[in-house]
Amino acid sequence: MRKKKLAPGILSVQLLVLMSYSSVAMLILLSIYFKHLGGSPRQIGFLLGIFSLSAFLSRPFVGWLLSRYNPRKVVVAGLILNLIMTTMYLFIQELNWFVVFIRIFHGIGFSVFILAALLIAVLITREEERAYAIAVVSTGFMLPLLVVPFMGEGIIERFGFFSFFLCAIFLAAIPLLYGFFWKVKLPRFPEDSGVKSVSFLRLLRQRKICLIFFLTFVFEIGLSSSLSFVPLLAHGESPMWAGYFYTFLSLTAVFMRLYGGKRFIFWGSPKLLLPSFYFISAGGILIYFASNNFLLGLSGVIWGIGVGILYPHLTALVVEGVAFREQGKVLSLFASSVDLGFAFGPLSFGWVSQYFGLKEAFIIFALFIFLSSSILILWGKSSLYKKS
Repeated sequence: MRKKKLAPGILSVQLLVLMSYSSVAMLILLSIYFKHLGGSPRQIGFLLGIFSLSAFLSRPFVGWLLSRYNPRKVVVAGLILNLIMTTMYLFIQELNWFVVFIRIFHGIGFSVFILAALLIAVLITREEERAYAIAVVSTGFMLPLLVVPFMGEGIIERFGFFSFFLCAIFLAAIPLLYGFFWKVKLPRFPEDSGVKSVSFLRLLRQRKICLIFFLTFVFEIGLSSSLSFVPLLAHGESPMWAGYFYTFLSLTAVFMRLYGGKRFIFWGSPKLLLPSFYFISAGGILIYFASNNFLLGLSGVIWGIGVGILYPHLTALVVEGVAFREQGKVLSLFASSVDLGFAFGPLSFGWVSQYFGLKEAFIIFALFIFLSSSILILWGKSSLYKKS
């Protein structure tokens, strides 16, 4: 085992991500509200998925912003849009085009924020420490899941949906206030004006980048489906609480990223990718058999092992060996695969569960993750283990 050091500024990026994602973690329970308004599984899947689909489609615009403006200013712009859109959830009374409008622009706002924040983390970190640094930053996505869904379920049960949305607005306002005063020192781009910029298409044609793009897409399909539809499963199988799944998933993922990222000698190796996908598949199968909070929490632990390893490894590997000036583009491609997976996951899961049943859909998606990850890694194994 070996100890690693964090670059200055990484912890501040982590704190900003944590505060911003707390509001999104609260809104994970939107499926309950949409069902309360009479939504079908297909409608709910569409409304949940359109958030990430809009984020995916906005990536070229976000890339343009980051190529012309200071990423810190882009972060603040994303946080402002997030707060505006979160406030508008208070005015939803039925499932119509107004809801679609809110979900689209909320997805764009979060896309702007998170890509700028991740780019800052990449720019201020040395390549050999990047997997650990991204692991630390990405705990900001996991830590809110420890308590926020539990808190949200309790608020809905005791005080209703109006108070639930007020809490989400409050959580969205905190990172914006922090962002106004947040400072981070960014490195200057080297003078390489004589070198032509590589196009997005040419980057995607590289086997390693293409492989990680599709692996991330598969990973996010599974993650977004479980995060979106476990609340419906739990509320349909009283006395289960979805909070147990989220809490144990996030606890395990945070442990893997903080302790494993700092201590494990193989951390950052592509050898960990395939076992991580298998853990996620096993967690999905266990959800099918979950009939109480213990099994639901155990499924979260198994999920957490895979989730804790995959995101920082995929992020670090996709920019490994990439020229400094192209890292923003490659990271944008990676973030696009995250968004596309998060969009396609709820959409497809809603359709599958409509025809085969909610529990059965978890089995189907677990098998999909197992098979597709195995095939992809077999196809791109040579490029994955070769330094760029």
